[in-house]
Amino acid sequence: MNGKTVLVVDDDEDIVKSLGIRLGQEGYKVFAAQDANQAVMQAHKIKPDLLVLDIGMPAGSGFTVMQNLSNSMHTQTIPVIMLTALDDEETRDKTKNLGALGYFVKPYNFDELLFAVNYILD
Repeated sequence: MNGKTVLVVDDDEDIVKSLGIRLGQEGYKVFAAQDANQAVMQAHKIKPDLLVLDIGMPAGSGFTVMQNLSNSMHTQTIPVIMLTALDDEETRDKTKNLGALGYFVKPYNFDELLFAVNYILD
């Protein structure tokens, strides 16, 4: 076990479960949230080493989550990888400007996502 924690935030329960299982098999401790409010609360509570974040969710977008986290001293340094169905230049640019370190479009390649997770957390 590497002891690193990952918070997976997505309103698609299948994605949350799948990533939880697969990242768990790689030694990560995985927590989950299914909307923007839960994501911000969980991030403050567990202070994960990384956030894998969807954009389109109930109770606020992934953009809202990133803005809220960046405004708090306790969460502003948590790295973020976006995992979204949105595949346009404007959205990519916005996430980059908000500080996301990775951007993956659903359906995603788990091995590529895992490489990014490992790279960021290494």
